[in-house]
Amino acid sequence: MRVDDLIHSEENREELLILVERCSQFFVEAEGRPLLKNLPADYDDFHKVKVRKRQLKGDDKEFTETFNDAFEDELRDLRERAVFSNGTVSFEPADTQEQEPFYIFPIDGFRFLYSREVENSSNEYKTLFDTIFEEFGAVRGNEVITDLLKFTYTGNTLHEGIDSGSEIIIYNISYFYAIRAETV
Repeated sequence: MRVDDLIHSEENREELLILVERCSQFFVEAEGRPLLKNLPADYDDFHKVKVRKRQLKGDDKEFTETFNDAFEDELRDLRERAVFSNGTVSFEPADTQEQEPFYIFPIDGFRFLYSREVENSSNEYKTLFDTIFEEFGAVRGNEVITDLLKFTYTGNTLHEGIDSGSEIIIYNISYFYAIRAETV
């Protein structure tokens, strides 16, 4: 499914015109490639989703703080205030009935980051971070990981990040639009 196919559909014309008007930057930068995210199943088929700051959880706190330190120049509290998504290559539908796959459309003005080596940062970094913290200690471990993150993430070409199967971190937006994948 290409994003253009969604736009040229006759159904839900009004909603699609909203996407064209408010998400044009995404259509240009993604070059027709969609982004997906698991969202609550009780959302409408077309839903405006506010981006809210998430609370830190116990086990993720150290990881989140280190991640935020690496990208403090981009956005304060990036990990809690960003939207994490994937393209079709690396997207994994939720295995619960509480969430369903949605195509997401960031509004104009968004910024993004991705690392070609990362499909799911929460899962992939947890073990690595724990090992480095154990080996180097909290202070030196934080420095090592911060440098590693800074040099492995880029925000240059969105379509390349989507094609590579990378997790795409969308930020600098107050909301995005979502369309339930099964309705398309």
